[in-house]
Amino acid sequence: MEPAQVLDILGNKNRRKILQRLSNRPCYVSEISGRLGVGPKAIINHLSLLEQTGLIKCHVDEQRRKYFNIADNMRLEISVSPHSYAASVYSVPINTEYHLKQNRNETIEVQKAHAASVLVELNREIRNTRCKQEELTRKQQELQIEFSELMDICMDAIDKIASNPLQAEILHALLKNEHCIASLSYKYTMHPSLISAQVLEMAKKGFIEYTIRDNQQYWKIIETKNETGNEQ
Repeated sequence: MEPAQVLDILGNKNRRKILQRLSNRPCYVSEISGRLGVGPKAIINHLSLLEQTGLIKCHVDEQRRKYFNIADNMRLEISVSPHSYAASVYSVPINTEYHLKQNRNETIEVQKAHAASVLVELNREIRNTRCKQEELTRKQQELQIEFSELMDICMDAIDKIASNPLQAEILHALLKNEHCIASLSYKYTMHPSLISAQVLEMAKKGFIEYTIRDNQQYWKIIETKNETGNEQ
């Protein structure tokens, strides 16, 4: 699923509440309706949309009651800074069978006799996993700060070497990704010949270079220079 589609879905407060409710356990329509104080018809419409997009699925129990549950293990990441905007969706299938390993090779079944000890062990593993998640979040924050600082320095350098605002825009785009003339033309809604003229001028000055992919030139910031400022 595309990030924009997920953001559109999560933009509705009631759909967010439904997903929050289903993150605890499977629920049926009247139960969700009663908990959220929203009419069954509206709940059915929200559930239908969530089901169509693959965020939830349903099953019918022995009493013919339809239960809904979250279908996938999904992570949505959004990064917004003065120099970038990025949204990504990562999906990992849910493992519905959790086995607590004993002596690395054996598994045990949760029974009343030892359910408490199993709960304690699982709680310990959950805490350890949360600690790892928090550490990863801290590392991501550090990297975001480092990225912003590097981009600030790059923008200062671009202001000094660009001959005009369009060249500055092109260099800024090439900092993030390689581009062909067509993609730059589309990005800035300008004729390819105008973009090409600016690109060739910067190439002659040794600021950018190109690689060939699929018989097409993709431009990028030059990767290495020797001490005299020439390409290596």
